[in-house]
Amino acid sequence: MSDGTDGARAPEARPGRGRRFPWAVVAVAVVLGLFFAWDVVEAVGNLVAVPQDARYANNDFYRENGLDGLVAQPPWPALVAGVLVPPVAYVLALRAGRRRGAGVLALTLVTGLAVSAALTLTITAYVTSI
Repeated sequence: MSDGTDGARAPEARPGRGRRFPWAVVAVAVVLGLFFAWDVVEAVGNLVAVPQDARYANNDFYRENGLDGLVAQPPWPALVAGVLVPPVAYVLALRAGRRRGAGVLALTLVTGLAVSAALTLTITAYVTSI
């Protein structure tokens, strides 16, 4: 007599297979996260230092003497973008590498770090060229 299953058995639930984070995955995320944090520190340094640069120090003198064409403004959108790029790249890389092993997560985070560094260097080159 057949029970209608044709010999196929239902997969058994494995106890203890809930959501878990191996220490290697967490260690990779933290260590590579420190490199992203360093990029943020550099960007915040630019955000603070660039407006105090010598090329913006004489703006009041230029305005008082009618030399409005020489007044320079810091590139605020580029400076703010420089601060936002590393955390966004880190989060996107974490989301892309989630639920995978430590090696795949490390490669994903290193790729995100490379993209973040390329964008940050481009922004820095733009800011210093103005």
